[in-house]
Amino acid sequence: MMARYTGSYLPLLLLLVSVAGCKVDSTNPISPPESAQPDPTIYGAWRYKANGELTYLHIGPEFSLAPSGAAGAPNRRTRLVLVDHKPNGLTDEAYVAFTSRVGKQRYLNVAQVEDGKTVGYILVQYVLADGNTLRFSTINQDALKSAISSGRIQGTTRGEGLSSETAVTAESSEIEAFLAHDGGKLFTNWTAMKRVP
Repeated sequence: MMARYTGSYLPLLLLLVSVAGCKVDSTNPISPPESAQPDPTIYGAWRYKANGELTYLHIGPEFSLAPSGAAGAPNRRTRLVLVDHKPNGLTDEAYVAFTSRVGKQRYLNVAQVEDGKTVGYILVQYVLADGNTLRFSTINQDALKSAISSGRIQGTTRGEGLSSETAVTAESSEIEAFLAHDGGKLFTNWTAMKRVP
């Protein structure tokens, strides 16, 4: 399970986490995991520093062991390890994701796991701006609520304020079609990280 943090000290955490508990952006991924193609262009260590906080994001293929003598299945999942250096200590969190492409746009479907079972996904759009700058954005929750309430995408909204939960419940093909048309309106809060040489 991922926790979602608030606060302006580290916008990067908003990329991979929710305000409280095990919130999700979508109950289904943008595309099926078996169609995912790994994106080695983002593999490596990335750094973000602001207001005395320092964060490293390590991205690479998820480790898997093949049975002895057998050819392993291609690993389609990506592992994200977030290490946050805070004044009062070090924290680290690990996530598993897989990529989706909608036209030229690239996304990570970050699995939210509860009791060992995937309950949904945090959707993250990303852009490799140049070889050394990686930009991320999570869904703007107000834009998502508006899209759901206007019927542009199937989903649910429960509660109000910080305790509200909004999630897309549409099938993957519908999410992909929606993002092809409205994706630019949903991903508006970008954070840049620099590659660690």
